[in-house]
Amino acid sequence: MKNNKKGDVKSFESNWKKREESLYNHWTRDKVTNQIQLAFRNHWTLFKEIINNEINFNGGKRTLEIGCGRGTLSSYFSDAGYDCTLVDISETIIQVAKNIFKENNLKGSFLVGDTNELKFNDNSFDIIFSIGLLEHFEDISKPIKEQIRVLDKGGIWFGYIVPHYVNNIQKEYEWINNILKGYQSKSDIEINKKESLFRSDSDSKKYVEVLKRNGLRQINVSGVYPIPMISHSIDFPFSLMPQESEIELVKHFEILLEKNQLKNRKHPWMCDEGYGNAFLVWGIK
Repeated sequence: MKNNKKGDVKSFESNWKKREESLYNHWTRDKVTNQIQLAFRNHWTLFKEIINNEINFNGGKRTLEIGCGRGTLSSYFSDAGYDCTLVDISETIIQVAKNIFKENNLKGSFLVGDTNELKFNDNSFDIIFSIGLLEHFEDISKPIKEQIRVLDKGGIWFGYIVPHYVNNIQKEYEWINNILKGYQSKSDIEINKKESLFRSDSDSKKYVEVLKRNGLRQINVSGVYPIPMISHSIDFPFSLMPQESEIELVKHFEILLEKNQLKNRKHPWMCDEGYGNAFLVWGIK
């Protein structure tokens, strides 16, 4: 498949339309019961900790999530009283996000749009974030420039990047996933096969350079997601295992995260870049 420097819009839309997993809601006020809920709960508590500790943040409540998908992280922001706007290129998933917000009595504004051409005025938001978006762009200059343009002075920008890693923690657990995949029939694999998308293997240096050129300061980087992703599905993390298995995994992962926090004396979701499944870059305009 030819890589598209703007991100492969058709493949994104195709993946959302044909997969029942797109209807899952990974946000909850209650105790988490599966590993994806656990991941998003930790995304949220880490973002909240950074926001609360950033003395130069302007303190505003206007948030923008770009490439929002189901809007899971925005659900946490909305529940905490933030004024949330959600943007995605896929009309299908925007409707899913709207339904999730409505079902949970959450407030938000929704827009089908392209991160390369955001339909907002300059300085419109206090917090801008994306999860698992920018690694799908060969040329990150334009989307980052657009995001910084609509970020207000003193606002905070988050980029949660999931690059193509081959030697991180996931490698240590690949044998488990390979065993589990053996229980998935060939017909199921063909039916549920995702469209291929470009995925960068670049580390944080590439992103930091672009952010600096566009006026972001006080830039920080950390590895994140220091636990493996375990699933029978070739398309994880969109698919979940049976509930009993997920609950047991959550118990085990919570122990691993407690140990990680004691070792590093940081938020349990943080780790060295290259060790976890992703890295987080953030800074102030």
